[in-house]
Amino acid sequence: MLYKIVNVLLTLLFALFAYFQLNDPDAITWAFLYGFVAIMIGMATFNRFNLAFLIPGISIFTLYFFYLTPSILDWIVSDDSLVGVEMTDDKPYIERTREAFGLLMGLVVLLFVLFQQTTRKKKVLQ
Repeated sequence: MLYKIVNVLLTLLFALFAYFQLNDPDAITWAFLYGFVAIMIGMATFNRFNLAFLIPGISIFTLYFFYLTPSILDWIVSDDSLVGVEMTDDKPYIERTREAFGLLMGLVVLLFVLFQQTTRKKKVLQ
């Protein structure tokens, strides 16, 4: 029952994230990524798991996160905050770091779905 509650909350949260991306310049990319997470966690709510989508999704989120890692390192050495600071042409690492943390949140949730799938499968087999 706890999984269902957490899954429903995460589904709503990532659907909301996808909605908020619609006014972003690269809305299609981010609405798709957050929407993908919402769908995967939503399916897990009903004990539906699709490894054919989940594993490539985890791979894409991981690779994209590592692609943005240099921006995180640039942000760490700077004195800038991520909150309340607008991205400018001389500080592109701010937006990329925000995007990287969004990817990391999505990746954690996708790994949570994978964890649920493996643990529920073990319960059935035992």
